[in-house]
Amino acid sequence: MRIMEQKKETQQDMENYIKKTLLPESYLLQKGIISKMNPAFFSCDAENRCLTLQFEVQEWQLNPEGILHGGMIVTAFDTVFGLLCHFYMQQNMINTIDISTTFLKPIPANCKYTITAKANHVGNTITSMTAEAHLSENNLLLATASCTFMKLRTKADDMPY
Repeated sequence: MRIMEQKKETQQDMENYIKKTLLPESYLLQKGIISKMNPAFFSCDAENRCLTLQFEVQEWQLNPEGILHGGMIVTAFDTVFGLLCHFYMQQNMINTIDISTTFLKPIPANCKYTITAKANHVGNTITSMTAEAHLSENNLLLATASCTFMKLRTKADDMPY
């Protein structure tokens, strides 16, 4: 079995890539729900393969109880996972093939929360990640998630790599 050697990315490479990808004109923010989620760069750690983005709960994301709809936190997790995976897969398109979320606390309206994702395994085809969501004001653990992404053969020529 041949093991592919991963290119060693620097902290600066990772920060530059993530910040560029979160610009309003970037390919990933041109269509769909990601731009509506309004993700903001918080931090990243190239050595430990981690990315943290911050989100603010918006009125349109609330469920009838006035808290963040569960699907919105899953979307936020998927967004952070996808961005981290794209960093490693570069111009290849990717697909979420599995995502599991555990909801621990309700997330109130108008609050900010962070999601930190860690790439536990980055392979030639499959990437496995885990993440935690925390309330920004007091670091309260809100939810956890795990996922698996698959690298596709399709290249995204428009993507800003």
